[in-house]
Amino acid sequence: MDLVFKIINFIILFGALGYLCRNMIKDMFAGRKNKLSEELENAEKAKNQAKSLNSDIEKARALNEERKEQIMQGAAEQAEINSKAISAAGEVEAKTLIANAEKSEAQLREEMQSRVSADKVRQVAAITGEVLRRGGFETSKQALNERFIEQIKELVSAMPSDILNMNELKKLDISIKSAEPLSEEEMKKLTQIICETFISCHNEVDSEVIGGVQMKVGDTVYDGTLAHQLDRLSNDVESNTYRSSKQMQSIAENIKEQLSKVSDTIDVFQTGEVISVGDGICRVSGLADVMAGEMLEFPNGLKGMVQDLEKENVGVVLMGEYSHIQEGDSVRRTGRIIEVPVGESLIGRVVDAMGVPVDGKGPIKAEAHRPVESPAPSVLSRKPVSVPLQTGIKAIDALVPIGRGQRELIIGDRQTGKTAIALDAIINQKGKDVICIYVAIGQKESTIAGVVEKLRTNGAMDYTIVVSAPASEPAPMLYIAPYAGAAMGEYFMYKGKDVLIIYDDLSKQASAYREISLLLHRPPGREAYPGDVFYLHSRLLERAARLSEEAGGGSMTALPIIETQAGDISAYIPTNVISITDGQIFLESDLFHSGVRPAINVGLSVSRVGGAAQIGAMKQVAGRLRMDLAQYRELASFAQFGSDLDKATRDTLHRGARMTEILKQGQYAPMSAADQVIAIFAASEGYTDDIELTEIARFESEVIDYVNRNYPELHDEILGGKKLNAEQQTKLKACIETFKKTF
Repeated sequence: MDLVFKIINFIILFGALGYLCRNMIKDMFAGRKNKLSEELENAEKAKNQAKSLNSDIEKARALNEERKEQIMQGAAEQAEINSKAISAAGEVEAKTLIANAEKSEAQLREEMQSRVSADKVRQVAAITGEVLRRGGFETSKQALNERFIEQIKELVSAMPSDILNMNELKKLDISIKSAEPLSEEEMKKLTQIICETFISCHNEVDSEVIGGVQMKVGDTVYDGTLAHQLDRLSNDVESNTYRSSKQMQSIAENIKEQLSKVSDTIDVFQTGEVISVGDGICRVSGLADVMAGEMLEFPNGLKGMVQDLEKENVGVVLMGEYSHIQEGDSVRRTGRIIEVPVGESLIGRVVDAMGVPVDGKGPIKAEAHRPVESPAPSVLSRKPVSVPLQTGIKAIDALVPIGRGQRELIIGDRQTGKTAIALDAIINQKGKDVICIYVAIGQKESTIAGVVEKLRTNGAMDYTIVVSAPASEPAPMLYIAPYAGAAMGEYFMYKGKDVLIIYDDLSKQASAYREISLLLHRPPGREAYPGDVFYLHSRLLERAARLSEEAGGGSMTALPIIETQAGDISAYIPTNVISITDGQIFLESDLFHSGVRPAINVGLSVSRVGGAAQIGAMKQVAGRLRMDLAQYRELASFAQFGSDLDKATRDTLHRGARMTEILKQGQYAPMSAADQVIAIFAASEGYTDDIELTEIARFESEVIDYVNRNYPELHDEILGGKKLNAEQQTKLKACIETFKKTF
C-alpha cells in the first residue's frame, strides 16, 4: 500500500512540474517569437531605407555627371578664351615651366633608374653566384685556375711589410683559397712563382669563392675568384651607375654597360680587420703598408681616413654613419689619399664634408676629384696681393681692406655678427666672377638651412658652394670639412679663377680635432688641445694665395671665423689663428649691443695688406679715418666722466659720432665701392657736422642718389682705381653742397 501511495505522489509531483515548465517554456518561446518579429520588421525597414538611399545615390550621381559636364564645358570655353588672351611673355613663362618640369622628371627618372639598376645587378649577381655554386662547369673552373697562375707571375711582389717580416721571421705565410683543391702540378707552379723564401704555403678549399683562386701574401690579397668579380660588379654599378649617359632608356642597357666594363683580371688589394669601433674612431689590424691620410673602404660603402699609424694597428676616423660596423669586419685599402669631387657641377649645391649632395637635387657628376689635403703653393708660385676683394661693407673696405689671395680672420664673441659679415661679402660678389664657398662647421642644421635660403634669396647660390658639416655629424666630418672646401676652391684657383672661401667656424673644428685626438689616445697639450692644433689650421690657411701667371693666375681668399669667450682675444686658438692670418676683424660685444653694426673694434682690427688692397679713391678718403675713429673712442670713454671739455675735444667727439654713424650698415645690404667713397668723403669733409645723428642715415642715402644722378661719370672714375684729382674733388664738393641746400 505504501508503494502505491508513493507512486501516486510521484505522478502528481511530476504532473505539477510539467505544468509549471510548460508555462515557462511557452512564455520563453513567445518572447523569442516577438523578438524575431521585431527584427524581421526592422530588417524590412532597413531594406526599404537602402532602396531609398540607392535611389538618392543614383540621382546624386546623375546630377554630379551633369554638373561635371557643365564644368568641363565651361572650363573648355574659358581655356579657349584664355589661350587667345595669353601674351608672348606668358608663353615664355609657360615654356619655362614645362622645361623645368621635363628637367625635374628626367633627373628623377635618371636617379630612380640608377637605384633600380644597382638593386637589379645585385640580385642578378646573387642568383648567378647561387647557380655557379651548384657546379656543372668543372672545365671552366680549371681554366680559371690556369689563368690565375698565368697572371700572378706579373703581379706578385713583396710589399715593404712583407720584406720586414721576412727579415725578422725568415719566412712569410701565404694562404691560397680555391673552390676545389689545387692539383700537385698547380701547387708546384705557384710555389715556383712565389719562390723558396715563402716557406709556409697551404691550400684552403672554400666553396664560397665559386671558382678561381685567391692568394693572400701577408696583408695583400690577389683575388681572381668569381665571387669577387660578382661583388666588384655590384659595387661598381652602385657607385657609378649615375654617371651613365642620359640617353639610356632601360635598366637592361644600364646593366649591359656595366657588364661590359667588368675586367677578368686579378684584383690586387690589401685588407685589414676591425679590432674595435666607437665614437667615430676605429682600430684596424693589418694594413701594414697603409699611408697616413689614406682612404679605406668599410662594409656598405662607408669611408674612413687613416689618422694614426702604430706598429700593431692603425687608428681610422670614420666618415659617416658607423653603427653597422662590427669587430671582425674586413677593411680594404684604396691606395688613394682621401679625396672629394670638384668642378663646376658643385656650384649652387649643398654637399657634406665628403662631397655627397644633401640638398635633394640628385647626384653630382663631378669633373674630377682632388685630395682634401694638398701642399700649399710655394713662395715662387705666389705674387703680391694687390687686387681688392670688395665686401660691400664700408667699415671693412675703408678700415681693414681685404685683397684677393689674403687670409683675414673674423673674430669675436658669439652673436656679434661674424657670419653676417661673411654672408654680406658673398652677396657682394654677384657679377664679379668670384666663386664663393661657405663651409659651415658644427652649426645647427636649421641655421645652415637659413643661410642657404638667404643666399638663394639674394641670388648668391648661382656662384656659391655650401659645404655642410652640422653639429649632428660625427667629429671626423667636422674635422675634414674645411679641407674639403679648400680642395674644391683650389680646383678653380689653379684654373685661373678667383675664389672666396668662408670657414664658419674653425674653433668648432679645433674642438672636433681635440675629440678625435683624445679618442686616439694622443696626449693633450695647453688648454687640453693636442700639440699639433696649430698645424691643423696653418696647413689649411696657407693654401689661400694669389698665384703667379705661370702657376695659373687664380686666387683663393680665406675668411676664417673664430669664436672667443668673453672677448678673450689672447686665448690659445685665437692667438694661433691670428699668427697665421694676414690680419683680423675683431667684433666687440659692447659695440654690437650699443647699436654699432658691424661692431668692428678699430683699435684691435688690422689688415697687414693695407692700402695695397684698396682702390685709389678709397685710400684717399679713408686715409685718416682709422686714426680719427680710434681717437674718438678714447676721448668718448673719458668724456663720460666730465663735462668741462675744450673746443678741440668737443669738435673731435662731434665729428667722430657722425663718422661712426656713417659707417653703420644694415645686414644683407652691401654697397658698391663708389657709393662708399661718396658717403665717407661727405662725412670726412665736414658736410655732416651740422646734421643730427638721427638724420645721418637718410642724408647718406639721399646724397648718394643725388650724386649718382647728377655726376654719373664719377662712378666709373672711382672704380677705375685712381685717386680723385683736384677737378673731380671740386666737382664732387659742389654736387654735395648743392644737395645740402635742399636737404
